[in-house]
Formats: sequence, C-alpha cells, structure tokens
Amino acid sequence: MSGHNNDGIGAELLALKNDNGMINPVEVVQWAKDHPDSRLHGSLEWDDVVAGQRHRLWQVRTLIAVHVVDADGGRQAISLSIDRTHDGGYRPIGDIMQRPNLRQVMLDDALAELQRVQAKYQRLQELEQVWIAADQARERRAPRRKRAA
Repeated sequence: MSGHNNDGIGAELLALKNDNGMINPVEVVQWAKDHPDSRLHGSLEWDDVVAGQRHRLWQVRTLIAVHVVDADGGRQAISLSIDRTHDGGYRPIGDIMQRPNLRQVMLDDALAELQRVQAKYQRLQELEQVWIAADQARERRAPRRKRAA
C-alpha cells in the first residue's frame, strides 16, 4: 500500500478503526470477506491453497531469520535484493562479505531499509543523530554508484 489514501484501500482501512482507535487485522480480514466489492477484498488472496503456500514461505523466512544465527543471535544469512526473483534465497553473510559486488548490494539494501525505517520513525527527535548518520552514509555511497554507472 502506498502512503496515500487515494487508492481507496487506505480509506477503507482507516474507516475500520475499532473503538480503541486501532486497525485490527483480524477484523479487517473479516470485513473484507463480508464486502467482496471492496478494494480490500480485491487486495487479499482468497484461494486457500495459494495463501497457505505464501504463509508457509513467510514462516520459513522467519525461521531462517531466527535460527540461522551466530552465538550472539546475529543473522548468518540474508536475502539480497538481487536474489528476490523467482524462488529467491538466502546467502551466508560471510560469503557476501568476501565478494565486493555482493557487499555493495548488501550496503545498498541496508541503506534502503534504513530509509524505510527513517520514514516510519522520522518524528522521533531522540533518533535525530541516527538519521543524520544515515544521510551521511547515503551521501558517501552516492558518488560510488555514479562512478560505477
């Protein structure tokens, strides 16, 4: 979903806030099921076989993130953006770090993920120094991308 409500989905989601002011996913699914002409209904997978397979893939991704870790709990394998086509996959971080081209993809992915986190939490003044450091890292990375192009 984009950050705008003009697609109709955002408006439907906001209209479904409950008495606590929260959008509850369980309630949203039930509402979408009961309203087959809604944008939300059209955005969800209703074929249980397809949805079940997607859910199992999500579970395996979670298992990899939680269980393929070092002694301190740090991830040992990640999915690079270049690998997220067809069936995708996860690469050992040690292998990525030994290959400069893959290390650059990992850095670009990390900066993009950090940008998403920054957009989400930008209003927290306590993190201002983190955002400044992230911006500086992106600026240092930008000239390298231009030279490589």
